Amino acid sequence: MKQQVFLGQVSAAGLLLTVSALFYSRVFGGPGWVGPVIGAVLVSGAIAVGLGRTGMSRWLRALALVITGVLFVGLTVIVPGTNFGSASDITSAFLGATVDGWRSSLAATLPIDTNIPEPLGFVTSVAWIVGAVTGVLVARSNLTASPVIPPIVFAALSLPLAAPTGIAAYFLIAALIGSALLLALVRAVPQAQISGPARERVTEFVGERMLSERLIGGAPVLLVLALLAPLIAWVLPFDSEEPFDPRRLRDEEVVTASAVNPLAEIKAKREAAETAFQLTLPAAPTTRFFNRMPLVSLENYDGATWSTDSTYSATSADINPAIDVTVEDVLVVRQQIEILNEPSPWLPAGQPVTRIEGNDVWYDEESGSLLDRGSEPARSYTIESRIPAPQSEDLRNASVDTTDARYIALPPIAGDSPISELSTRISGANQYDTLVALQDFLRDEYTLVIDEASGTAIGRVEEFLTEGEGYRDQFVSAFAIAARQKRIPTRITVGYRIVNDTDDNNPVFRDTITGEHYDAWPEVLFEGIGWVAFDPVPTTFGEAGQSGDEATQIPEGQPAPQGPTPTSSDPTEDDQLNDDETEVSATVRLLVVSGLFLLVFPLLLALMVVFAKLLRRRYRQNLDDPTERVLAGWQESKDRLLEAGIDVRPDMTVKEIVSASRKELGVHASSSLSALAPYVTTTIYSNRTPGEAAAEQVWTEVSTFDRQLSESRSRMQNVKAKVDPRPLLERV
Repeated sequence: MKQQVFLGQVSAAGLLLTVSALFYSRVFGGPGWVGPVIGAVLVSGAIAVGLGRTGMSRWLRALALVITGVLFVGLTVIVPGTNFGSASDITSAFLGATVDGWRSSLAATLPIDTNIPEPLGFVTSVAWIVGAVTGVLVARSNLTASPVIPPIVFAALSLPLAAPTGIAAYFLIAALIGSALLLALVRAVPQAQISGPARERVTEFVGERMLSERLIGGAPVLLVLALLAPLIAWVLPFDSEEPFDPRRLRDEEVVTASAVNPLAEIKAKREAAETAFQLTLPAAPTTRFFNRMPLVSLENYDGATWSTDSTYSATSADINPAIDVTVEDVLVVRQQIEILNEPSPWLPAGQPVTRIEGNDVWYDEESGSLLDRGSEPARSYTIESRIPAPQSEDLRNASVDTTDARYIALPPIAGDSPISELSTRISGANQYDTLVALQDFLRDEYTLVIDEASGTAIGRVEEFLTEGEGYRDQFVSAFAIAARQKRIPTRITVGYRIVNDTDDNNPVFRDTITGEHYDAWPEVLFEGIGWVAFDPVPTTFGEAGQSGDEATQIPEGQPAPQGPTPTSSDPTEDDQLNDDETEVSATVRLLVVSGLFLLVFPLLLALMVVFAKLLRRRYRQNLDDPTERVLAGWQESKDRLLEAGIDVRPDMTVKEIVSASRKELGVHASSSLSALAPYVTTTIYSNRTPGEAAAEQVWTEVSTFDRQLSESRSRMQNVKAKVDPRPLLERV
């Protein structure tokens, strides 16, 4: 009966641990967190319960739990989420999961991608500790409610990351309360003390009938108590628009970047023509839809300069773009980028970005731009972008999104200003056609002059419009200001052109991007589509660092094809195939790692059993007291009998154990055990303590018994005996 009640405690503890781990279901995206987190609390709890019922010392149990915990986190989180470059990569991943994991969890965008080892590794490590502490308390603590505390704390740690919401939250909280009360109820089963004249005082649990009655009577009470608190919270009135959300307590780390105005650097960068970055496209898309990579977008204009107030934070690998795209055609573009010489804090990336694979790459949710937080001059990362490709009619039927006032704000401009005249003069049948007309007018009626001074102040833009010639920044600034005067949300984006024309006029992607490809263009925000780029700058020849390769000229009436641009064709099958191959590759890798884990982890547990028994044998054999050493030798021989499947109980005498072993093993295999019996009997019942010689002789007989037992069995039987955990779990 005692064993049944203990198994009931273990089952109730497992239920409570599982419920506490379910609080992290909203923290991580996808099912990838289930195995590491729930597996950690259950596996560590089971191991801790098993070790807690052995005679191992406290420090050996702790060491075993630490070693198995490191192996578990490594095999389930670190290995699948780390690209093996060197041993230092694995070490850094472990340090990130333990030292930096909590900060990464707080800073990451929810839901956190399970492919990032830091947040998932940290939660898995905490889950392992919680399960281990709970298991030890179940096995060794007499305090009724002590095993309830760690799982509740573990569930509470999830609240600053993502609080459960909706009706599911009430059921989850009720399950946590109910499972905690159930564990306390099972552990509170009453005990009775009885004593007999011929034996020491023993503990005996109450009968099965009393236990069943208590559980049957207590279950309805537990159900009522479990549902009471969430039910009260559900019924009580509160402001539905401002409910309490623990995520507000998160101290999300954000950074701002100070740099030279990127729009003012166009001329200097194009003239210097220094190498910026290397671009690799595993499945190159058509150049019509993807021909430039933004660095940073400038949304604020004060009448003199364009600037940005973007803030950046660490994010998970998968990103949910701020704009909800409703068009059907989406181009998936995967880009591998290696920065070679880029002193600006921003990183090039096709937008909108939906996935980031790289260290120290921070993200601004509103603008979509990336920030370099690394300390090394050369770095590499991988970006995945999902670029909408609407039809021309989609753009003509779409409305511009004016919800953000920053994109239409302007300083005062006189009514007779050339800018106002430009804005009034240009019109179209719809907003899109108006923008195309504005683009074509600037490109056709104004001249791009290479040696013209830069500048985007209102006075400089008015001078440009009056004289009819200017530099690139004046073209894009004039377009943006005129569009904003029509209350069309516009920003200026600075980045790189990544397409080059060949001799047969067939655009191709550049492998190496240099400063001569640095450029700027205006973008307009359309509802359900996103930012659409336009190109008001005319084609020119003879610019410093150029040789007639300005391959950005587009047909009349067609806006520049950055991001969502008018198209009559669908994304190619190669692009979709590449996306599918990437997902299949990730799935295969996950399956391979999971399979290896299922094969390797049991083997590691078996090795841990062998190692623990070896350590315990050495400890017993080196005891200082001869009496303790004799009794330890007898205990070691009884462990061998347990491995052989012989029923050895604590109430059996030495003679009875020897008789049982002779019956099961035969005379030869048990002869050394028979020779060992007199020493043990004398030690237990004699008033004289044994000497060193007797203790040495006992352990000689123990070694002989091991050898004889091994000779009487097959090789497979000996292997099974080595890894048999029963001697560690039962005390005989």
